[in-house]
Amino acid sequence: MQFIKSVKEIFLTLIKFIFGHKKVFFIYLPLVIFLLIVLYSGYIYTEWLGDKDKALDKLAKYKILIDKTEENKTGYKYARNEVEVGAKVVKIPTRIYDRNGEIIGEFFDEKREIVPFYFIPKHLVNGVIASEDRDFYNHKGISYWGIFRAVIKNVVNLQVVQGGSSLTQQLAKVLFTDMERSLKRKIYEAYCALEIEKLYDKEDILSMYLNLIYFGNGSYGVESVSKMFFGKSVRELNLPESLMVVATISNPGVYSPLTNLNRSLNKTKRILISYSDAGFLKHDQIDKIFDDFKKEWGVVDENNTAVSSKIGSFTYSSYRINRSPFFNEMIRRELAERFGDETIKKGGLSIHTTIDLRKQDVALRALKKSVLAQREYHEKIAKARKNPADSQKDMEKARNIEGALVSLDPFTGEILSYVGGYEFTSENQNDNVYQIRRQPGSSIKPVVYASAIEDKKITPSTVFTDKKITYANNYTPQNYSNTFIGDIIIRQALVKSLNTITVQVLDKTGYSTPFKIIQKALLIPSSEMDKRFGKTLSFALGAYELSPLENAALHAVLINGGELVIPYGIKNVKDYNGNIVWDNEREVKELLDSKRDSIGKIIDPGAARITISMLEGIKEPDSTAYWLVKKYGINFPCAGKTGTSSNYVDAWFVGYNQDMITAIWIGNKTGAVSLGSGRSASAVAAPVWAEYVSEVYRDNKPPDFNSDFANITSEKICLDSGEVAGRNNECPKTAVQYFYSGSEPGKFCSLHVHNNQ
Repeated sequence: MQFIKSVKEIFLTLIKFIFGHKKVFFIYLPLVIFLLIVLYSGYIYTEWLGDKDKALDKLAKYKILIDKTEENKTGYKYARNEVEVGAKVVKIPTRIYDRNGEIIGEFFDEKREIVPFYFIPKHLVNGVIASEDRDFYNHKGISYWGIFRAVIKNVVNLQVVQGGSSLTQQLAKVLFTDMERSLKRKIYEAYCALEIEKLYDKEDILSMYLNLIYFGNGSYGVESVSKMFFGKSVRELNLPESLMVVATISNPGVYSPLTNLNRSLNKTKRILISYSDAGFLKHDQIDKIFDDFKKEWGVVDENNTAVSSKIGSFTYSSYRINRSPFFNEMIRRELAERFGDETIKKGGLSIHTTIDLRKQDVALRALKKSVLAQREYHEKIAKARKNPADSQKDMEKARNIEGALVSLDPFTGEILSYVGGYEFTSENQNDNVYQIRRQPGSSIKPVVYASAIEDKKITPSTVFTDKKITYANNYTPQNYSNTFIGDIIIRQALVKSLNTITVQVLDKTGYSTPFKIIQKALLIPSSEMDKRFGKTLSFALGAYELSPLENAALHAVLINGGELVIPYGIKNVKDYNGNIVWDNEREVKELLDSKRDSIGKIIDPGAARITISMLEGIKEPDSTAYWLVKKYGINFPCAGKTGTSSNYVDAWFVGYNQDMITAIWIGNKTGAVSLGSGRSASAVAAPVWAEYVSEVYRDNKPPDFNSDFANITSEKICLDSGEVAGRNNECPKTAVQYFYSGSEPGKFCSLHVHNNQ
């Protein structure tokens, strides 16, 4: 009681003092405060005048960008160079397109799409006005009644529950201020708002505002947030969907359905009530509209609290579209060197690439399926181990199994599909297409055979003897089966992938031609060539390393008739106007023409076609991959070669089609770790290719391999003797094989002669 009495006495004394100095407190002090505010406002006004031209220029450019949407009619994806409105205002994503115009990736800080005003539903506009600025159509930039109403509401609630800024002030705040809460910022944005209202009509202001504001999760503008929340364009939103967008505006961190679904729904219903109070909806419709909305979007309630829904469950909600992650990262690095990281994230570039998204999707599925199968194989072994240490080793093997697939157009070098690994994550960004080099195993053999054919050391019908041979330095090559089969023609030795025969061919031919092919095809300087490839007979079995991209480019030479190709993935880079700011395809073609003129033919086209003719044996029973041809029903022109390095460390397959060369690698990312006994390329890598091409060519078969070369001819031969097949089909296994003209077998089969005349 004594304390209350003391407080009362102090209060009465203060009142008496104030009323004893009425002029000071009711005239002079308010006048001083008023003058200080006027002076401070004048000071801010001088700052505004200094910034005015620059600020209004920003606004004008932004308005021009909005106007572009009216021309395009369908919504507008745009580039940063069109609108310089500061880093805090518009950061415009760079989009990556495949060869057919499909989006395969985005680089950005802010997800944003601008749409014309007529895209935005009337009920969304009305919802914004009902909840944010009911006097919008009546004021000239500042809502004095709105400020008064907010002050009263905040005093009653003893906290800030409502702001008094008009929509025009909010636009000014986002465009021209640093968003800090201060008297200075409020005065500054008031001047901005008054100027905006002089220059633009209400529809323009709403359009700029609704395309600009932040909705959380990196999303800016009503089109972007509509796709993020509901998976559709803003023009398709119904009333409650539109009001949920509106509900997010005031505080995305609190009211976004992706941040707090229950708060978002409660705020949406409050805005629905405000929408009704503003005269846009009958009050008795609110509950039904809201309940139907919750039902449509699968809202699950627990204890009167919304805990889950389908809202936000769309690809667009992810940080970025990324349908070709390793490829996108590769070209991001290339673009960063030319344009810088800032331009990539904010510059709104359009990157047009060589990728075929349909092929890319199939390639990704096929490679992941095979890598996963190898991982599961080692996990199964690990679980069966009794020794914990051995089990841990096998689990480590499983985690580290990786792969790569790359397809090129063998004539232009365009990258058609590109999978750099099982999965692109923050922990796994190593690109196995070009950042690793591994022993290609038997996949190098076509180069050895093509060299010997060009040098006229062998023909497809030449007979060699598969037997044990020990060379210098005690080198004794072994076949995969650890057996020898005696006499065999060259064609079948390649089809069966006999190591002993390939070493004999290299020993007979020498290193000059195969090294020339590799050096020219991969543009390897002489000094590097000496370091990377040794002149040892183990070269014939792929003992020296290549990347999958190099292996693809090397084999492309056999398809295209001996011409150099330079792999590339970027066609051109454009700004939003369609202006090409980098024509990479033209530069690559100019470089390629220059290199081809200086290098000439890397291999004779006839030798290349003869080699492919032998590799077409993949579709015959003697082939190591024949079972896959049958399983996947591959009935179109194709060729290919498996490759397994020593101790089953690396599994390769290089597949040939007239319009596509594909290289596949599967192995352990840590290096020389075995995939497991018997885990050969035909079981591990070849299935990826078979699944890939069978899907890619399901509806449109590839053309036949080009055979229009003057110096070659074809002959149906016996695959046992290599001689011309008997007249009456006595030979059990035959094939049509190409030869250099004049080197064909000169007689009918001498092994199957009982009906020959």
